Amino acid sequence: MELLRQILFSLIILTLSDAIAQELDYGLTLEKKSVVILPGQDAENPRSISSRVTSIVSAKAVELGRFNVIDRTQIESILAEQKLQLSGIVDENQIVELGNLAAADEALLVKIITFGQRGVPPKEKETEKDEEENDYDENLFEWIIKESVTAVIDKKLEDVERHPNNIQTIIQAEVRLLNIESGTSQNSFRITATHTGGNKTASLNRALNQLSWQIGRNLREFYMIASEVIEKDGNDITILTGSDMGLEEGTIFEVNSPDREKTYKGRVIALPGKPRALAKLTNIGENTSTARIIRQWKKVKAGHRANEMIHDPTATAYGIKTRNGSNFSLNAKLWWSPFKKITTAVTGEIGSIKDTRGEDDVLLGLGMEFKTKLLDIKKFQFSSGISLPLNYFAKIDDSTNYVSQSFINPSINLTTSIILHRKRDLFISLQYVIRNNDDNWEYSETIKNENEDDPDDPTYDVIYYPAVWDDGKIIPRLNTKGLYITIGMRFFDY
Repeated sequence: MELLRQILFSLIILTLSDAIAQELDYGLTLEKKSVVILPGQDAENPRSISSRVTSIVSAKAVELGRFNVIDRTQIESILAEQKLQLSGIVDENQIVELGNLAAADEALLVKIITFGQRGVPPKEKETEKDEEENDYDENLFEWIIKESVTAVIDKKLEDVERHPNNIQTIIQAEVRLLNIESGTSQNSFRITATHTGGNKTASLNRALNQLSWQIGRNLREFYMIASEVIEKDGNDITILTGSDMGLEEGTIFEVNSPDREKTYKGRVIALPGKPRALAKLTNIGENTSTARIIRQWKKVKAGHRANEMIHDPTATAYGIKTRNGSNFSLNAKLWWSPFKKITTAVTGEIGSIKDTRGEDDVLLGLGMEFKTKLLDIKKFQFSSGISLPLNYFAKIDDSTNYVSQSFINPSINLTTSIILHRKRDLFISLQYVIRNNDDNWEYSETIKNENEDDPDDPTYDVIYYPAVWDDGKIIPRLNTKGLYITIGMRFFDY
């Protein structure tokens, strides 16, 4: 009786395990896809440009870690068994047939659209009026002699490369993804490279290096990872994908609620899940990975989907900055990779600032900002950083001269933000400018200098003069030091 109970229990466990496995398999990326990769032209020639680009595609597919690439040796072995051989031109039907023989899931067909190499004249340096027209004027007889000799030389060198050490290489190719089972094209991308310089071999290698980077970036989009949250602990989640699928630390996933089914006019349709959070991989295991939630606007729990993002997010922020309710400016910031530990932004600013006369002076700014996150509490985030703007100030002096000054105006910042939407935040920032700079208002004049050797080519000097201020009046000074407050919105793009 005890033995029968154990057998029944084992059968139940096996049945449940199989059901769970089938449920996980639906729509998730759990295993690599077998892929056959072949050139569309000159397939029998391993030294052809088509074969060389195909080799780069194969290497990048292996490096990506998401494909089981069936290499050329295996393909030739399969062809030998079937008493077949590759022809010069491989079309989509042939590669699908070969993929079936190799038991592949998909195929990549590489087609060269444009390839050419030619010598081009190197850029000539500007000379003093072409050596003053070679210091003499050719007469008609000399010109006829020169043109005749040039024509004879051109005829003899018709098939000779005149610029063998300044070769221009142009390559344009297409990589097409084919489904072996259906035989249909699923996706494709084009790659282009051009390089000028060096001999034919060096120029070609430089162009192929350009293609290598493009191929790696585009292949990733062919097979994006779709995983599932299997555990949540605070701001950490565990997803069902690891190094077995070529994942790397720092990859960002968007967490979504599960898809749901709905019957509409007698037809069952699938409604996509709604986005809930962004998570960045922090620890990669063999078949599971840990990710840290870096942005969350709705609750995340086990069973939610985790989809790899194609591109890293960027963010733009727009704000109004003021101090004591008198100085106002509009600023904008562009953040690259805003979810890194230390992020960098390009900043711009336009506005006005009151000087010691109470006059509003023009303010322009352009610089960099560095920021790191301090605290993350649900929808609230706290961060700190430093700004290094180059500020430009301008006004009119007492002699109606347009005067200006510029200097770097460093500050430290403390920012708090609240998530309003998956792609939108409201933020408030306190900014303390550390010091004042010595005022140095100046205006400039351009002086023209006659050139005795060449009257048509004068030189110009820019002379700077100090600003003119009337006696008895306060000299306008800038007091940039102090505490500023900025209120604005931040927008994410992904």
